[in-house]
Amino acid sequence: MSKKYQAIVEKDGVRYFHRFSSHQRVQHVVLFTSVITLALTGFPLRHAEEAWARPLYDFMGGTEIAPLIHRAAGTVLLALFVYHTAYWMIRFYREHVVKLRERGELTVGSFFRELFSLEMVPNKKDLVDIIQLWKYLFYFTNRPPRHDRMSWREKFDYFAPYWGIPILGPAGAALWWRDEISHVVPGIVLNAAYIMHTDEALLAVLFLFFVHWYNVHYAPEKFPAATVWLTGYLNEHDMIHEHYNEYVRVMIENGLEDEIKPQNFGGEEYEW
Repeated sequence: MSKKYQAIVEKDGVRYFHRFSSHQRVQHVVLFTSVITLALTGFPLRHAEEAWARPLYDFMGGTEIAPLIHRAAGTVLLALFVYHTAYWMIRFYREHVVKLRERGELTVGSFFRELFSLEMVPNKKDLVDIIQLWKYLFYFTNRPPRHDRMSWREKFDYFAPYWGIPILGPAGAALWWRDEISHVVPGIVLNAAYIMHTDEALLAVLFLFFVHWYNVHYAPEKFPAATVWLTGYLNEHDMIHEHYNEYVRVMIENGLEDEIKPQNFGGEEYEW
C-alpha cells in the first residue's frame, strides 16, 4: 500500500510505534470475525446431542439459517485467504523479482534470499531466538531473546492458516455439496471430509482461543485486551519487551538514539 504512516507518534507523554497498516487491520478483522462466526455455527451442529448446543444453534438461526451463515462465513474466509496470498505474491514479484531482473541479478539463489528476507518468512534468527528462549526458561541465561519486527510466535500464528484452511476449505466444500459429490466418489470420502473438517476446526479454535488470545489479550501485561489490532500502534513499553531489536532500529532511524531505553527483566537492566 502506498499510504505512509508515522513510525513513532506520541500521545499523553507515551510513545507509540507503528506496527500494522489499515489494510492489514481490516484483513485481520475479517479473519477473526469469520472464524468466530464459523465456530458459533459449526460446533453446536457437531455436538448437537449436548445440552448447550441447541440453544446456541437456535440463537444463530436454527436449522434453516445457521447453515447459511456458516457457509457464507466459510466463503468469506476462503476469499480472504486467496486474496491475501495473491496480494503478497504479486507484491513480492513487483518489489523483489522485477528489481532483481532489472539489475540482471535474478538467480535461484537471489530469489530465495529475497524470499527469506520477507518479515513474515521464518529465518535463522527465529531458530536462534527459540534456542535463546529455552536457555532463558531453564536459567542458562538471564536475558530472553530480542526479537526483530516479527517474532517467531507471530510467524507461527501467521502461517497457521496455511495448513488449516487447505484442509478445512476443500473438506467443507465437499460436505456443502455432498449430494452432488456422492454421485462421483464413495461415501468414505465424505466420512473422511467430515473428520478432517471438524477435527481441524477444533484444533484451530483451541489454539486461537487458548494460545493466540492468551498471548495477545489474556496475558497479565495485556489484559483485558491489546489495542494494536485496532490502532496499528504498540506502546513503547510493549515494544521494548516484545520487539527490542525493532525498537532500537526505529529509534535510531528517527534520531532518538540518545533516548533508547534498556530492557528490564527480573529487576535487571540490559542495555542495547
